[in-house]
Formats: sequence, C-alpha cells, structure tokens
Amino acid sequence: MRAVVLSIGSELISGLRLDTHATEIARALGAQGIEVVRHETLDDDAQAIAESLRAAAEEADVIVATGGLGPTPDDRTRDGLAEAMDTPLEPHPEAVAMLETWAASRHRALSETDMRQALFPHGAEPLQNPLGSAPGIRARLNTAEVFCLPGVPTEMHAMLTEQVLPRLRARTPTRPDECRGRVRTVRTFGLPESVVGERLADLMVLGRHPRVATAAHMGTIDVHIHATGPGEEVDRLLATDAAEIKRRLGQVVFGEGETRMEDAVAALLAKCGATVAVAESCTGGLVTARLVNVPGISDHLLEGVVAYSNASKVRALGVDKDLLAEHGAVSEPVVRAMAEGIRDRAGADFAVAVTGIAGPGGGTPDKPAGTVWFALADAGGVRTFCEVFSGDRAHVRERSATYALNLLRLCLLEEGEAG
Repeated sequence: MRAVVLSIGSELISGLRLDTHATEIARALGAQGIEVVRHETLDDDAQAIAESLRAAAEEADVIVATGGLGPTPDDRTRDGLAEAMDTPLEPHPEAVAMLETWAASRHRALSETDMRQALFPHGAEPLQNPLGSAPGIRARLNTAEVFCLPGVPTEMHAMLTEQVLPRLRARTPTRPDECRGRVRTVRTFGLPESVVGERLADLMVLGRHPRVATAAHMGTIDVHIHATGPGEEVDRLLATDAAEIKRRLGQVVFGEGETRMEDAVAALLAKCGATVAVAESCTGGLVTARLVNVPGISDHLLEGVVAYSNASKVRALGVDKDLLAEHGAVSEPVVRAMAEGIRDRAGADFAVAVTGIAGPGGGTPDKPAGTVWFALADAGGVRTFCEVFSGDRAHVRERSATYALNLLRLCLLEEGEAG
C-alpha cells in the first residue's frame, strides 16, 4: 500500500509552527508496511486542499491529513474534502452526538460555531476524538481511503493510534508470505554519529539489504534498519541486524523504536527497585520533568529540586557558601555537594545533579557557554563529569538533561550486573 500525508495550516506554511505530525504519521505507517510516497504542507484554502486530495488519490491507497478541523472560519479541511468528493457538507448525526457529549462533560452549551465541527461531506463518517471537540473524518475518494485528523498534537496522536492504524491493519492483514517493508530503530546515546558510523560501516554499505542508516537529534543517534520482503523474512533480517548493532555498540544502546531515555531509566529503576532524587540548576527541572513523563515513576522518583540561584543551592541543598565563593556555581566541588545534598535530603538510593552555563552569555575563557558539570551519588560515593555542549540555550539544556539521565542509566546497569 502507498500513502500520502498532508499537513494543513497557515501556521505551518508561514513557519510559525513546526510540522511534527508528518514525521510521526510516516513512521507509524512505515511500521505497518505502508510506503509513504509524499508529504505535502498546505495552507487553509479549500480549493488547494481539494486539488491536493484529488492528486493524492491518484497516486496512493491511503491519505492521512492533519489540521483544519476546528470550528473557526479558517478551518477549511472539511470544505476541501467535500469539494474533492463533489458532495455537499451536511450535519452528521453521529458527529452531532459526539459534540453534545463533549459539551455536556464540560457543562457548557454548544454554540453555532461549535456545530460547524459536525458538518461532514455526504458519505463520510466521524472518528471519535477522545481528547477534544473536533471529530475526525473518514471518507473514500475514488479508490483511496482518507483520514482527516485534528492538528492538536495530543488529539492527532490519540486518533492516529486508536482510530486510523487499527483500521489500516484490519484492511491489510499480513500473511507470512506477503511482501512488505518495515523499519526497526535502535536508539543510542553517548557516541558521536561518526563513531557509530565507523562501527557499523559494513552494515551501511550502499546497496546492502537491509539498508542501515543513522540519524542524529540532540545527541541521540538513531540507527534505522530498513528491510523489504516476505513478512517472516523481513522479521528475520531486522532481528539479525538489530542484534548485531546492539552487540557492536553495547551500553550506548538504550532502547528501540519510540523508547525515550527516561523510559529506559524508569524501567531500570523498577528492575532494581531503586529510588532517585534530582538537583538541577541550568536544566531548570527538565531532568525531573522528563522522568515524570513516565507512568509509574512515583514509585521511584522521590524529589526534584531546581536550585537556580546560589542562595537556593545553600538553602535547599546544603551547599557550603564558601565552596560557591571559591569555585563558582559551575564547578566540580559544587555539583558534588548538590548531589550529596539532595540524596541526603530525600533519602534516595541515587541522586543526580546538574549545574552549568546554558548561554548564550555568562561564559568565561575557563568556562565557556555550554559548560555543564554533572554528579551521580549513590552508596558508593559521588562521580562527577564535565561536558561542553555546543548550540543554543535550549539545545544545551536538552542535551544536559539527556546526559544526566544517561549517567543514571549506566549506573543502574552496573547495579543490575553487580546484583
């Protein structure tokens, strides 16, 4: 099967918002063996949307569009779909019921503007939106199946997962001998992309099957394995390459697929039955926030402190003010004291501390912007590390948070091996 992904919204065209939907949708479709042949970004213009839908229906079996399903006049996706289908918009009873249920749960009345979201091209059907007011739309355009989803990221993700992908799986059951394409991703952190490439050089030779490629983002290096063939053969090829990649890269591999660093850390905390506390300065709570993203982390995360000022480091973490005066906030003695202080305060098995200069200002010749100190404390003592990250303020903070989580991951791996 072939698919086209359409991202609709003037904010995307103008660069006011980054289109992350196309990436997520393409990855999800690819994992089901559906080839995405084209992405297109469109303005909120009904005629342009209609023309793109017609063109997509000529080249693909599936069209997934996001955005433009809201209640305001600039939400024009339903109008464009109706024009492409050459059919009028009309209130859909099931969509009306969905809107009424949504409004009742919020103790509010539906306005005429809200009811615009219940207008559907004749013959289309609504898709339940569990997180918002706008129902999705499922329709057929010539031989192509069309799914229109809201542009709100949480709503789009839920509907893609719960509404679109199950329908596509039901439409294309996989037989063992069926030819399909799939991608398996091995996720790594701790080695530059160049080094990962060197270790996997023979697997990445042009023309080899499966095809192996790397992609870097914020210090995380993903290794993508692409294979095509009969189902069982594809599974075998992917499993063989994934196992070899893990063997060669060792502990820099922290997971597969959509696994995040915090997911890997949380799983190890659960496996070890351990607790952790976090003290942060330049990351401003990012390390703690990323851990809190993982359901069930309350069994293991005891406390997170953002001690941004020197006074806070003294008051909340017990850092000696003389250490701060002598060495500065961004230093090995201070990050060590931060880790010891938060571990003692929380009574945790492990403690992670971060302090640095996120930039762009604040650096010196000895401590340039991007300098970050890390500490990891446990019953055996405190280990400290220093890195100098390039990039803007947001990049430095994100890299620092991932680095800190990775230190904890590696320590938990050691703990598991020792146990």
